[in-house]
Amino acid sequence: MKRAAQFIITSLFFTFAFIPNGNAVVPKAGATCSKTGQVVDYQGKRFTCIKSGTKRVWNKGVAIKATPTPTPSKSASASASASASPSATSGVKEFTMAQVRANNSASSCWTVIDGDVYDLTKWIGSHPGGSGAIKGLCGIDGTQAYQSQHGGSGKATRQLAQFYLGRLKA
Repeated sequence: MKRAAQFIITSLFFTFAFIPNGNAVVPKAGATCSKTGQVVDYQGKRFTCIKSGTKRVWNKGVAIKATPTPTPSKSASASASASASPSATSGVKEFTMAQVRANNSASSCWTVIDGDVYDLTKWIGSHPGGSGAIKGLCGIDGTQAYQSQHGGSGKATRQLAQFYLGRLKA
């Protein structure tokens, strides 16, 4: 009995001791969130609520830098395409399909999945199914290919979230 009480007290301590304040949202990559596009800065990272299949989840988080624009690729056309406009309401960057199409190579590989834009350049050499599967998504809307291969896989969704850039402009 004493051991159970001790466990409960310890659990409560850790539950409340590490939350900055009672109302704060503490995002965890892959955990569910309430509103797509919601952005939370926490411990030097910016987390964004993204749509993954039918769920909304927090992405892995991106280190907050002095310049909030994505790193442009080395080619001139891709550099021109890297500029994004933040949405007036959500702070989420928006990209056009033309910008995605301009990043259509292994050296700068952007794709659209479920209306979100991802930079998969660093994932090409790491994809368990081989680099060709990712190279085939560069510069296009890869939603159908991604969904047919991964469906609602939580692992694939968490891995994809690391490469989130923003939303596709309507």
